[in-house]
Amino acid sequence: MPSLISDKDLIEDDWHRADADKKISPGDKVIVSLEQLLQRGDQLITKHIALGVELDPAAAVEELLPFLDHLQIVVLRFDNFADGRAFSQARLLRDRYAYRADIRAVGDVHCDQLSFMRRCGFNQFQLGDNEDIEFAFRSFGNISLHYQSEIKQADSAPVDA
Repeated sequence: MPSLISDKDLIEDDWHRADADKKISPGDKVIVSLEQLLQRGDQLITKHIALGVELDPAAAVEELLPFLDHLQIVVLRFDNFADGRAFSQARLLRDRYAYRADIRAVGDVHCDQLSFMRRCGFNQFQLGDNEDIEFAFRSFGNISLHYQSEIKQADSAPVDA
């Protein structure tokens, strides 16, 4: 199972992906696809579950706006190392739409990107199987000079504090 870092701590993943065959019960933590959210979002919101959504890199963040206040996590997927669209998605969520709940990076997530991801608003990182967890924790402080402004987390503390 891939390592999951949340706010610089190693955690267990207590979220599960929505499965058409599995019944959703109150209290569940469920991540749905954007398509599922758009089709059944109003129903899911009334089920008393913790609701999250996973976006592919080509998805428009604006499609989440009707549901943003009900989402406890947005999962942004990196399909390959060179595709930076999820950085932009995270930045839009934090800056333009003031989303303050969790944003998780999944897919082709490498340790040397973590500091950049954190500055763009990610606070959870699902590392690939071949990534070294100790190196990952050290990598948050690898970059000391930044050209773009930083995203502030919900507690208004700088993300690299």
